[in-house]
Amino acid sequence: MLLRGILAAVVGTVFMTLSSTSEQYWVGRQPSVVPGQATARLLRPFGIKEVKGRALDLLAYWTHWVYGTLWGVLFWALVDPAGLPLGLAGVVFFLAVWGAEQIHLPVLKLAPWPWKWGLKYNLIDAWHHVTYAGGTVLGWHLIGLVR
Repeated sequence: MLLRGILAAVVGTVFMTLSSTSEQYWVGRQPSVVPGQATARLLRPFGIKEVKGRALDLLAYWTHWVYGTLWGVLFWALVDPAGLPLGLAGVVFFLAVWGAEQIHLPVLKLAPWPWKWGLKYNLIDAWHHVTYAGGTVLGWHLIGLVR
């Protein structure tokens, strides 16, 4: 069942990637390197000084996918051991993932605190996380159909 949670989170990450990439093109912004910057900051104690350019782009890409996939452990824990109904697990999952981002990015000094973002950017960010949580729920459901 843990594998099901991890694979469901991969599906969720696909949904979030589609959402954020579409939004990126619509508003004309560059892909975010914040995931790579966060990883680079966490790697500083291990001798990684600074990551820039294409290396940062690559680190951001892989961090996005690995981070999104690893959240599947929490989703599995909510559905399987905790026994939450799928819909409720999706809501709790959304709140946990989005809430974690709202805290760890400002703590790492990679983004201002959410109340400084403005309503528009909070709604856009929330939407991307809703698509992630919804995609994860859908992934869990679809994987259950093929068992």
